[in-house]
Amino acid sequence: MKSLLDISDLNKKDIEDIFSFTDDLVNNSNDKILNNKCIGLIFEKYSTRTRISFQVGISQLGGNFIDIDFEKLNFKRNETFEDTFKMFNIYLDGIVYRTDSHKKLEKAVSYFKNPIINGLSEKSHPCQIISDIYTLRKHFISLDNLEISWFGDMNNVLFSYLEFIQIFPEIKFNIFTDKEIYNEKISFFPKNDIANFYFDLDDRVISNSNCIMTDVYESMNDKANNNKKILLNKFQVNEGLMNKTKDNCVFAHCLPANIGNEVTKEVIESEKSIVLDQAKNRMIAQKGILKWLFI
Repeated sequence: MKSLLDISDLNKKDIEDIFSFTDDLVNNSNDKILNNKCIGLIFEKYSTRTRISFQVGISQLGGNFIDIDFEKLNFKRNETFEDTFKMFNIYLDGIVYRTDSHKKLEKAVSYFKNPIINGLSEKSHPCQIISDIYTLRKHFISLDNLEISWFGDMNNVLFSYLEFIQIFPEIKFNIFTDKEIYNEKISFFPKNDIANFYFDLDDRVISNSNCIMTDVYESMNDKANNNKKILLNKFQVNEGLMNKTKDNCVFAHCLPANIGNEVTKEVIESEKSIVLDQAKNRMIAQKGILKWLFI
């Protein structure tokens, strides 16, 4: 049974199939691939876009969803994780699971025999990357010669991007981050010789980029760290940085954003910003993922 915990669970054909299914679903709103199926939604952490986009997408595909609150289950009265997920097999056809421990996702897959989708863990965020790349693919028509520049922290979203470019090496990927953060985190990231790291701004690279991308400085399981904000301040995406980009360059952010930290209000509300397209395509691309899992 297929599941999606990480981008590395996929190969190039899988991703192309997901994109193809997504395109088909845009043109065929009557596809009810989830008819008579019930998907459980487990969110151990707050969620806006992921929760709502899956709720609406599942409904549009003819399925039903149920929000599962661990606080209200016997799981809180010492029923084991194993028995809880074995029981889910009886009632659920699939699960979307957001957790602060990727190991829980891996355990869940061993007990639950239907598809599980990672709705975000401290390690990775595959649904976000699939929808973001789908957005850029629609905007630029092709992924060939696409150059993305990431500014800021090394987090779970970046982890999934680095897995993605291993599968699509035609995408040029630049990472602007602080060297201290790089030294602290690089051992936890996929090994690759594709991404280019920069510890200072480089106007040449910025001017060649098709997409400028950033994310919050504090990710899941991070503790408040003023020193990190100081280290990353020079990588803030502001008007000065965006003015160095070419006319067709876009700005992307998976949201929510901390305005004034990683990005300024002027940039996120500018004509180059595609953040609302990204949010819209979360639901659209996730419907493609669901179809890929359940066909």
